[in-house]
This record gives sequence, C-alpha cells and structure tokens, in this order.
Amino acid sequence: MIVVSNRVQVPEDRVETFIERLRTSHGIEEQPGFQGLKLLSPVDAEGHITMTFWDSREDYEAWREGTAFERAHDDSSADQAFERPNEVEIHEVIVQREPTDNTTESHTD
Repeated sequence: MIVVSNRVQVPEDRVETFIERLRTSHGIEEQPGFQGLKLLSPVDAEGHITMTFWDSREDYEAWREGTAFERAHDDSSADQAFERPNEVEIHEVIVQREPTDNTTESHTD
C-alpha cells in the first residue's frame, strides 16, 4: 500500500470551499486500488494535508492520468485556492498497526 500526501496552504477565506471540494465525489472512489481519502486540518501545523491510500503506485498513477483526476481538478479556481505550490509526497506503508479489541468475555459457572 502507498500513501500520497499533499500539503496545501489555503487562505482562510477559501478553507470551506476547499473542504467542500474534497467532500464531493469526483469518481476517485471507483478507481481500482483506491483505499481511502483523509483530509487533515491543521491544529499545531501549517496547511491542510490530503492523504489518499492506494494498493500500489501503479493504481495511483493510473488515476492521475485518468479522467476522474481531470474532473476533480478541472476547476480553474482551484489554482487560486492555494497560497503556495502543493507539496506532494508518496510513501510506502511498511508497518501498520490497528487497535486491539479490548472487550472481555464474561463467563458464568
């Protein structure tokens, strides 16, 4: 699995528009290998971070070259939504941990 992160600096008056764009489906959910999308809002950091999760880099690249990507990014106002260029990084997941199930079974004798 890979994670593609994209750090973006969004002016305060455009944050709601930016968030709404990411809530709207542009077909990414139907792409082969797509596992999910998260938007991180800054708390003690600068900029928002979008994270998409993919089975492979090939799946991500196929989406980037496809029509769903074009539809998601064809709004020319998107270019004006950012204060500076995006910072895209691609990482391979090599360790993943999940919470354990802390439920206990009760036994009666």
